[in-house]
Amino acid sequence: MRKERYLEILSYVGDMIRGTKWEGNVLAVGGCVRDDIMDLEIKDIDFCVTLENGGCDFALWLYGKALTLGKPLLFRDFGTAKLHLAAFEDTELEFVQTRREYYPDRSSRNPGTTFGTLAQDCFRRDLTINSLYRNISTGEILDLTGKGLEDISNHVIRTTRDPDPVFDEDPLRILRCIRFASRFGWEIEKGTFSAMTRQVPRMAILTKDRIADELTGMLCGAHPVMAMELLRTSGALHYVLPCLEETVGMTQNFYHFGTVWEHTMAVLGNMSDNSPQMRLAALLHDAGKPSCRTVDAEGTVHFKGHEAAGAVIAEGIMKSFHMDEQSIGLVSFLIRYHMAIKKCGTDARALSDAGLRRIQYLSRTPERFRQLLALIDADNRAHAEGHRLPGQTEAVLRRSNLMQEAGTAMFGYKLPLSGRDIMEKKSLEPGPKVREYLDASLEEAFANPLLTKEELLANIH
Repeated sequence: MRKERYLEILSYVGDMIRGTKWEGNVLAVGGCVRDDIMDLEIKDIDFCVTLENGGCDFALWLYGKALTLGKPLLFRDFGTAKLHLAAFEDTELEFVQTRREYYPDRSSRNPGTTFGTLAQDCFRRDLTINSLYRNISTGEILDLTGKGLEDISNHVIRTTRDPDPVFDEDPLRILRCIRFASRFGWEIEKGTFSAMTRQVPRMAILTKDRIADELTGMLCGAHPVMAMELLRTSGALHYVLPCLEETVGMTQNFYHFGTVWEHTMAVLGNMSDNSPQMRLAALLHDAGKPSCRTVDAEGTVHFKGHEAAGAVIAEGIMKSFHMDEQSIGLVSFLIRYHMAIKKCGTDARALSDAGLRRIQYLSRTPERFRQLLALIDADNRAHAEGHRLPGQTEAVLRRSNLMQEAGTAMFGYKLPLSGRDIMEKKSLEPGPKVREYLDASLEEAFANPLLTKEELLANIH
C-alpha cells in the first residue's frame, strides 16, 4: 500500500484510542515502520500492545466499538488477533501483545511465548531494521537496540543481540538475513555473518516449506545472484540446494567461461523475468551437469544428457518443497528443453520448420514457448565470447509469430486421428504398434500441420 494509506490508518487508530487506556500503548512495529522510514511501499501493518493480553483485548475493544468488519480472528495461545477495520476494509491488521520467547525444544524453531516488556519484545526479534516501533499516539520512532536507524542509514544487516543465540534459537533467521541483505543489496555485518557460518548446521531442523518460502523470496528479489553467493559462502547452500554444491569449482568446456556455478550465476543474473518459476529454472538449468560430466580422450569436457537429468532433479526438489504441480511442470519443461536450439546457429537457420513446430507442440502455449526462449537467451548470453548466439531466440520468435499468423503453428495441436482410427485401418489390437503409427503421423504433421485426418490415414502403410 502507499505510505499515505499507512499513515492514514495509524492516525485513525490513534484518534480512536485518545483518552483511553490504550493511548500510548499501541505501537506499529517491524516491516511497516522500516519501510516507512525507507520510503518504500508498505506490505503489512503489524501492531504490538504493551499490555498483557493486549493484542486480543484491544481487537475486541475495537469490535465492541463497532469499528471492525466482523469479529476479529483471535489466536489466544499467541496473544494475537487479526481484523479488518470497517473504515479500511481492504487492509488486514494484526495486533499482538508485547512478548518474550523461550525455546524449550532444540529440535524445533517454534518458541514458547509469554507476555513481556517492550524491550523483551524488541530483542526477541531477528534484525535491528525489523525491530523499530512507532508510537501511534505520539508518532515517535523507538529504536531500542540503538542500531536500527543507523543500520538503515548505513545499509547494514545486523542481529538485535549476540548473533550466535539468535541463529541457534531459530536458524531460519540465517536465511532471513540473506533474504533481506539481497533484497536491499546491503552488507551483512561481519560478526553477524561469522555467526551465520558457525550456526549453519542448525538449519538441519528447518522444514522444506520454510526453506522454500525464503528461497522464493531471495530469487524474486532485486539481487538473486547476491543471495545465492551468500548461501554458498555461509554454508547454507548445503541445506537449501545441496545438488548445486558440486557445481562450485566444476570446470567446463571451451563453450563456457568459468565453472558451472559461475555460469549458473550469470544465467540467473541474465533472467529479467522475476517470477519464481523462471528464476528457479535459471538456477537449476544445469543441475544435471555433475552427474553427466565426462571427459573424452582429448581432454574435452562433455555434459551429454544433462538437461534431462536436470529436469528430474528440479522436479524432485520442487516436490520436496511442496510447490504446485503447474510450477513443477513448467520448470521441469524449461530445463528439459533449454538446449533445444543450441546447435541451430546464431540465426537459427539450421532449425527446420518441422523442428520449430515440434518445440511449439511441446510448449503447448505461446506463453510457455516465450518462457523457454527467455531461458535459452539467458543461457546463451552466459557462454564464452564467440559462443553466445546473439539474436538466436529473436530469430526463432519471429519465425514462430509468422507461423501463427499463417495458421501453421502447433501450439495446442491435437492430432485429428485417434488410435481407434489406426486400429480400424490396420486391423490392429491395442498395443505399442498403434503408438508407433500415431508418432509417425505426428511427425508428418510437424512438416505439414494442415494435413487432414483422411490424408494422415492415407499415408499409413
